Amino acid sequence: MPNKTNPVSPLAAGTKRPPMLLRWGRTDWARAHADILLPAIGSFRTHSSGPVAAVLACCGYSQLTEEVNATLANHKPQSAHTSQNWPSIKEFTRDACSLAAPTTPYTASLLMTVAIPFVAWCVNEQGLPMTANVVFSRQAIDAYVTLENKGRAEGTRRNYRAMLMRISEVVAPAEHPDSLTPLSRKRIATPYAPPEMSQFRFWAVGQQTAQKRYRARLMLVLCAGAGLRPSDIAHLYKRDVVIDDRGVLVNVRGDRPRIVPLLREWEAWMLPLLDEADDEHPLWGEPNRRDRSNLLSSFTQYTAGTYPRGDRLRATWLVHHLQAGTPIKELLRAAGFDKFENLPRYLEFVTSLEVDEYRAALRGQGEL
Repeated sequence: MPNKTNPVSPLAAGTKRPPMLLRWGRTDWARAHADILLPAIGSFRTHSSGPVAAVLACCGYSQLTEEVNATLANHKPQSAHTSQNWPSIKEFTRDACSLAAPTTPYTASLLMTVAIPFVAWCVNEQGLPMTANVVFSRQAIDAYVTLENKGRAEGTRRNYRAMLMRISEVVAPAEHPDSLTPLSRKRIATPYAPPEMSQFRFWAVGQQTAQKRYRARLMLVLCAGAGLRPSDIAHLYKRDVVIDDRGVLVNVRGDRPRIVPLLREWEAWMLPLLDEADDEHPLWGEPNRRDRSNLLSSFTQYTAGTYPRGDRLRATWLVHHLQAGTPIKELLRAAGFDKFENLPRYLEFVTSLEVDEYRAALRGQGEL
């Protein structure tokens, strides 16, 4: 797909709005032609001559490759509910996406995937008029993202907003007076408190079958004792766990290879687990699905009692090391992090030092 800003047509007429540099680049070409294009969105293909056709020669479908045009023409709603009303909003949605496509970093298919249910929600459920400055107003996008999609993950909602705002900047350039409702900052998994971890030890040894007891104990050891992710555990073999006189080392493979020393408190749990494992198969056993990210959740949902979450066990491991004063550089290395963006959020769970300890820590141990 082309990734350039459309030029301003010399054939433009009418009132010209001041140029505005927005997040995605210059959209003054759209502002200059808004009086011509906005009322015609939804009927581009019927304008073979006249001012609309002249402007479209510099933007819209004519600026897209055949492949992208085919994508816009053939893309259909994914849900049966939206499909029922698709004919009434089809041309409007395609025209809006065609104007935004030449300057957007998103694929045409992705633009359509997000725009179709949004337009359907605005027109068919909210009863808004099918005009660009109303449907693609910031207020409508704000309501759709914060209300209609409040059950979705925050990252997904941010992506929806970004794509819809990109279309809005082009097809409704005058509709940007109000600030949007801030989406919550990305949260981290909350670490478990010591009493909760004690209960999970009972949970692990109290499972009804030997295999469940084995996997429950392994989950606690590797997540709370070494901070491993599900994908790390899936690739771990007996030979990857090394025991010497200084403790237990876990040799993590996969996409973030590293060596992690196991916390001392979990060493006694690891030894019998190794005795139960064989050399030919992963410690966890052969996963029954290709998606390794659900390795732990697909197991715990069939266990008895209140079960832990892998991400919260990993957070417990991280906070333990922060509380213990483990050097950040070495913690990054053991955690498989490239950078520690969420460090301030984890530090909220670390107990602050008393005044004397604070002074001693900041003063240093050496004598003056």
